[in-house]
Amino acid sequence: MQWNSSPVETKISLNFKNPDLLFLALSDPSYAKQINQPESDNQRLESLGETLLDLIIIDYLYHHFPYLTISKMTALQDKLSAKEKLTNLWFSLGLGESYPFLDVNQERHRLRVKPSNPFEKSLKALVGAIHIDRGFSHSYNWINKHLMAPLLERHQKDDLERVNPEKQLNLLGSTLLNVVSFDYLYRLLPYVNPGRLKTLSKRLISKKQQTEYLKKVATEDWEMITTEQDKISKKSFPSLVGAMFIHFDHENPKTRYRNSRKWFKENFMDEDKILYEAIASLLKDGIPQKWIIREILGYKSKDYDRGRARFHELMDQSSNQI
Repeated sequence: MQWNSSPVETKISLNFKNPDLLFLALSDPSYAKQINQPESDNQRLESLGETLLDLIIIDYLYHHFPYLTISKMTALQDKLSAKEKLTNLWFSLGLGESYPFLDVNQERHRLRVKPSNPFEKSLKALVGAIHIDRGFSHSYNWINKHLMAPLLERHQKDDLERVNPEKQLNLLGSTLLNVVSFDYLYRLLPYVNPGRLKTLSKRLISKKQQTEYLKKVATEDWEMITTEQDKISKKSFPSLVGAMFIHFDHENPKTRYRNSRKWFKENFMDEDKILYEAIASLLKDGIPQKWIIREILGYKSKDYDRGRARFHELMDQSSNQI
């Protein structure tokens, strides 16, 4: 679809490499149904953006407010990501009167005061879209500029002593783990609804799986995080994930998230097992095999025979569930 993204890009002070991704972030489910494209709404991006928003806030607090206790840190996170806060930000950017695209009869000012509204959801979807289009550092900087810095910079103290470093690192790692697992599935499984992605993500980072992941950690990985060794336990996978994030941050802040996601994917994800479970779940819900081969596995018409062979190869691995 051809559309002029400039008005929105001007309001958010950010240009998209792929304007269609911005359009998707602005497409409420009601609008997607109106244009007969029910699978092209912003719900997947919203779920991705929700996890990213948590990480961005916790990451910011970890680095700028080390003197906060865990309880105060999580309480502040809840306040910053509250629906009212995100809705107000959407309107302060000048987006609320025209965006997101809706197919509703209610006036926007009435929608704004509802407990669940399309504006805060679209704000999360926008964060997800910025991340996919430009990377984590851009989404971090954008949220920092528009949400956190205006509210928190004046309250920041010079006290750099970290309170409960082990618990803070574990919180950072747990939050990052939620993001990298969902982000991985988001990219691996196009068109799969966010509810299913969340279920799979929870399986990927369950306590049982974390125990198995710890067994796979290479010696060189432990050696890479020597500066954080006093803060982590070899029995805590989230602490290790947090320490790796800090390690990559020291190497290059702009690529810290990308390197963390790559490390997680290459060391702990078995793509065939994950595809098997996702496809089995889709088949159980009556999704056609042909659609799965084309849309999930990515084999279009000319490559359909290869896609069908790949499909059967995956489904023959029924004994290798996650």
